[in-house]
Amino acid sequence: MSEAGFGINTDILETNLINIILLIGLLIFAFTDSVRTSLKTRQEQISDSLDNAANRLILANFRYKDAVESLENIRTKAIDLQREKIQELRLTKESNFSQFQPYVLDEVKALKALVLGQYRSFDRQLINRLFRSYQKHESQSYNKLLSKTTRQGRW
Repeated sequence: MSEAGFGINTDILETNLINIILLIGLLIFAFTDSVRTSLKTRQEQISDSLDNAANRLILANFRYKDAVESLENIRTKAIDLQREKIQELRLTKESNFSQFQPYVLDEVKALKALVLGQYRSFDRQLINRLFRSYQKHESQSYNKLLSKTTRQGRW
């Protein structure tokens, strides 16, 4: 028969299960408000962080676009300046060339004459050397021939 009323339960497994359920119920009742408050605070912090990150991203995109536009403007200005400088240099070159062209032509003519004169002088010197060498060779050959004939007694 089963006893009715309040008594001591000696079954360890059954009593631990009841105690754990009572403990969990008590914890839920006692800490529900504080857990909800801290979770809500944490959610607000995460939401604020996400909003700040999104705002910084938008601001960074605007700055990037401004930087790209500035870079394009600088490139365009640099190209224009280079074109202007090249045109200026062409004009300067043409004016300097037309200004100094007669002097340059005179110098070129003088150099041609000098070079041709030196080549002609060199040619003359070379011809004279060759002629002297030929004469020397001929005279040596003649002397050899003369010495052979005198030794043989023909003279």
